Amino acid sequence: MMVTRAIGVAGVALLLAGQAGSAQQAQASATGAWVREPAAGATSTAAFAVIENPSMYEIYVVSVSADAAEAAEVVTGPPEAVKPVPELAVPAYGRAELEPGGAHIRLKDLKQPLKEGDSVQLTLTTDGGVTITVSAPVKKG
Repeated sequence: MMVTRAIGVAGVALLLAGQAGSAQQAQASATGAWVREPAAGATSTAAFAVIENPSMYEIYVVSVSADAAEAAEVVTGPPEAVKPVPELAVPAYGRAELEPGGAHIRLKDLKQPLKEGDSVQLTLTTDGGVTITVSAPVKKG
């Protein structure tokens, strides 16, 4: 009886340890990413995505970069008055949507002209140093 109880307690402990390990492994991700095709001759454009946070802690995106641009930043506001966002909060067990008319990524000083069908690699970095990389197709927007 005592041996069975010890094995049962050990099994529960292993199960809980496994669940804790999988919770720690929950990583933020980005889905549905796309880049607006810039107008001919334009040197900047916008990128969009949904950032998913499956963890129990709020995270903050503190920087972004793109292989197709010299600079990138998260901004919000209408096109004529966009303002940089120093950090983008992604709630615990939630998501942040970067979308037209709201917060989005501004790609500045494009390295080459982008056209529909091209792909841009976006890298988002959180306050915890986690990087989220996503491939974003260029679409007419």
